[in-house]
Amino acid sequence: MKYCRFLHLFAASMVLLLAACGNQTSVVLVPSTPSPSTPSQVTPVVQQPLPKSLLNPKYPVMDWVYNVTCGRAVDSYSRSQMDATIAYDSAAWLYPSDGHLVEGSSDCDKGALISQARNQGLLTLLTVGVDSSWWSTQDLAQYIDVASSQQQVPCTPEATTYVCKIVNWAISGGYAGVIIDFELVKWDYPGIRMKFGMLMQELQAALHQKGMLCGVTLIPKSSDIAAEDPHKLEYFQDWKLLSRIDFLVIMVLDLDLVLNKPGPITTAPWIEKQLNYLWKTIPQALSKTIWELPLYGREWQQNANGKWSPMSDETCQQVSDQKAAQTVLSGVSTDPTAPEIAWNDQIGNRHEVWYSTASSLVAIMTQIQGTVRTLLKDSHYKLPTSFWYRGSECANFFGTANALQEFYKS
Repeated sequence: MKYCRFLHLFAASMVLLLAACGNQTSVVLVPSTPSPSTPSQVTPVVQQPLPKSLLNPKYPVMDWVYNVTCGRAVDSYSRSQMDATIAYDSAAWLYPSDGHLVEGSSDCDKGALISQARNQGLLTLLTVGVDSSWWSTQDLAQYIDVASSQQQVPCTPEATTYVCKIVNWAISGGYAGVIIDFELVKWDYPGIRMKFGMLMQELQAALHQKGMLCGVTLIPKSSDIAAEDPHKLEYFQDWKLLSRIDFLVIMVLDLDLVLNKPGPITTAPWIEKQLNYLWKTIPQALSKTIWELPLYGREWQQNANGKWSPMSDETCQQVSDQKAAQTVLSGVSTDPTAPEIAWNDQIGNRHEVWYSTASSLVAIMTQIQGTVRTLLKDSHYKLPTSFWYRGSECANFFGTANALQEFYKS
């Protein structure tokens, strides 16, 4: 499950959880490393690379397939080739009460989709999430507490530890690795940062014993000071403890929901804040960081009292349909990296849709890639990316000679 689905719960929930596992490279902390704004002063840092088998170095892309709309992914792959590692979202839902897993529902033939990818030599990754409509932040925190305190054993088919339940599910499904995508955990649960880090290290060790990779999705953050985040969405995450995982996926999504007002779903300046935090905190992990960007748009509505509320997420095609169906207003965003349309409904309420196009995403990616190249002193670095979610993109984004492929040729 993804970060965007839970930011709507700000008023009711205090925290989001995402996961981690660790890599065998030792942590090298450089607290005084300058920010991306002063690249000329940066001392080179030995990097932990992405696992060689994870992404194509010439096209370092990971596709997110959303289980509920995987039919759209199937349609997308029929229009343009399947050519990237697939992270299948909610392929396993975790029950925190006892650690068992169940498969999420799909609107496509999941088995056929996964088989197609594997027949083409592409990796498929299991993502493990928790349904926050059923389980509280306390439930997930208690799960982490129990799981991290269990004595770890070899993950035989008979093993019943919480870690082995995840490992054995991945083995039975033939996955190449696991991405832990927990979201919403009680931020002030005693020792949660240490316990979460410990659990993820134990999970990674067990996955490595079976020849599998381990990854983590991370909620954007720019500080470890709890007072600077009134919602404390990511306070439980200690990136230093999570820095040895095989790969990181930073979800630079839903800036509008963070600010609780209509606006771009992501921006280059906001992404660079996350990059700045990462470079100051765990600079050695920059090369193995994947940046997750939005393919979707979001509609907001303003009521008679002037209050804005998010209405729905929209695919690129749905945005195009609204452009054709509504009398769009002038005076909207002219920023090429932040497209917007607006209109008034029949009772005079204003609607705004902020969305992503191929050109807007490429413009943002170009800026971030340039910053990282400067930091790493590597003019050949290619920005590893993932996109939420396959099937919601504009028609000219994926595929031969289209925007994403041309970006990686530059």
